This record gives sequence, C-alpha cells and structure tokens, in this order.
Amino acid sequence: MQHKTDDQQLVKRLKDGDSSAMPELHANYGGRVFQLAFRYMKNREDAEEVTQDVLLRVFQKIDAFRGDAALSSWIYRITFNTAMSRLRTLKFRRPAEVSQDPLEWGRWRFSRCARCGRLVGPCR
Repeated sequence: MQHKTDDQQLVKRLKDGDSSAMPELHANYGGRVFQLAFRYMKNREDAEEVTQDVLLRVFQKIDAFRGDAALSSWIYRITFNTAMSRLRTLKFRRPAEVSQDPLEWGRWRFSRCARCGRLVGPCR
C-alpha cells in the first residue's frame, strides 16, 4: 500500500506545480518508461527521447489524470502513445536503408538459381 500512497502524494505535488517532484517522478518511473520505449523504438537514442517526452508530458498533463487507474497505467499509456507517434514520424523521415547486396533487397531474401545463376525470389 505504501507505493499507492507515494503515488498519491507525487500526483498531488505535481498537480500543485511542484517542480521538485520531477526528480522523484524520474526516479520512480524513468527506468520503466525507458524499457517500454526501447521495446517499441529498438533504438537507444529514440527511446531516450521518448522517455524525456513522456516525463515532460506527465508533468504538463497531470491535471488530466483522474485517478481511475494507477498512475503507472496512465504513464505507460502515455509512453505507448508517444512511442507510436514517434514511430509514425520516423517512418516518413528516415530513408529506407537499402542494402547494396541484391540478395537482401527489401523484405525479401533472394537466392541464386543453382543452374543458371539468376536471382530468384521466395517461393509462394
């Protein structure tokens, strides 16, 4: 029960605009937010950016927290939404990495025909 009480006190401090509650928010949730973000982003730098965005968003939007669910559930949902938004943005910004090896173009793995040496795609 101590954890729930600590979260209630943290929420109250955040709602009061107490910026000294930010280090506590980071200490309590930063690691778990990063782990979840990394699971989606598959990249350390992007996961760190998502983590920073999430913790800032929690501080800015704490008044929207109704307390119907645990604070951790609300934070994890923000993490998911932020990561998905970032992935959509990155999908359009990052050029697709194209291998110089024609055997690995796109999603397909090609192989060479044993008889003639031509590239052949996957069997359907």
